[in-house]
Amino acid sequence: MAKLPSLNVGLRLLLASQGLAPLAVKVPLVVQLGPLRAAQMAPHMPPAQLRELIMALPIEFAAKTTTHLDPRLILEAYLSLPDSLHLDVARQLCIDRAFATAARYAECLSAPQLKVLIFGLNSPENVLQIARHIQDMELIVQSLRSFSSGYLCKLTEAAADDDNIAVSVRVIGGLPLQRQADVCAGLRPATLIVLLLELLRVSDQALREYLPERVLAQHEPQPA
Repeated sequence: MAKLPSLNVGLRLLLASQGLAPLAVKVPLVVQLGPLRAAQMAPHMPPAQLRELIMALPIEFAAKTTTHLDPRLILEAYLSLPDSLHLDVARQLCIDRAFATAARYAECLSAPQLKVLIFGLNSPENVLQIARHIQDMELIVQSLRSFSSGYLCKLTEAAADDDNIAVSVRVIGGLPLQRQADVCAGLRPATLIVLLLELLRVSDQALREYLPERVLAQHEPQPA
C-alpha cells in the first residue's frame, strides 16, 4: 500500500492554513514550493480542497508534480477531476516524455475514461509509449479494441516503427476475424508481413478465409 510522505514543520504549518486561505493565495504559494514539496503535501489535503487546488494550478506545474506523486495517495481527488483535465495533464506528460507517470495515472481510470483519454491524445505514438509502462495491459487493450479499424491501422504502423508489434498483436488478435482482416487491408506491405504471421498463428490460420485476395497476394505465409 502506498505510504503517505512525511512533512517537515514548515509544510505542516502551511497545510494547516490551507483551509483558511483563499484560492488566489494558495496557488502562488504552492507553485513557489515547487513540484516535489507540492507532491509531498497533496496527500495530506482533504480531497475537495485538493481538487479545487489542482484545477487552479498551471498544467505544466501539475504535470511535473505528478511525477513525484503516487496517484493512489490522491485517488479520490484525482477521479473527481474532469476528463478534460486528465487529458491536459496526460498531454503535458507526453511532451515531457514522462510516459511512466502517464501510465500510472491512466491505470487509475475506468475503461470509458481511458478511452476518452486515448481518443483525446490523438497520437498512437504516445499511446504506445504509455502502454510500455502499463501493468494492467488488459485495461488498455480492451479500450483500444473499441476504436475504429483506421485508428488501429495507425496504431499498428506506429508499433512497427517502434519495434513493439506485440502490442498490436494483442489488441487486434482479440477482435472478430472480419475486423482483423479490415485492419490488415489498411497496412503497409512491410508492416503487414510482420503482423500477419502473428495473427495467423493466434487464429490458428482461420484469419486466412477473411483476408482480401490482394492482401494474400502481397504475402502468402505457409501454415505453421
